[in-house]
Amino acid sequence: MKDNDFLKPGDTVAHSNKQLMESPEVAKIAETVIERESLDFGPASIGYFLVYPNLSKYKAAKCKKASREVEYYSGHNYLIEISGEMWDMLDQKTREMVVFHQLLHVDPVYKAKNQEWKMKVRKPDFSDFYEINDKYGNEWYKTVQATVSSLYDLDPKRESKVNL
Repeated sequence: MKDNDFLKPGDTVAHSNKQLMESPEVAKIAETVIERESLDFGPASIGYFLVYPNLSKYKAAKCKKASREVEYYSGHNYLIEISGEMWDMLDQKTREMVVFHQLLHVDPVYKAKNQEWKMKVRKPDFSDFYEINDKYGNEWYKTVQATVSSLYDLDPKRESKVNL
């Protein structure tokens, strides 16, 4: 019988070396930010995760809408994922700004016609995120870029490619 590309008993399966962990710490910071900024997400539920070592070298954090299956099993409509190694190196204020920025992506919309909530993700256009810059400046963003850049020895020219 010819060999094929299928697994044989005893073969090992390579897995991603990324570890996903629910984070009560991020959830607590999110509660503080939501209360302080008077954010309202209707009935939406958000899960908060740290990804170790990182999401990628250039992606520090992201917010995404949960798939139907993930929503069913987790009960969350949105997932906020943050690179763990970067998170561990940030000060408290910068952590709050990263979480605030990600929370601004959460955009549940009530559709009166169908009388139901539609979970959407807001794209990061500047008009929606001016409130962070107006209130808090943008030093926190530069701190995130510099932290990720130093963690992964990025060329200084590539530091500006790090985003949320």
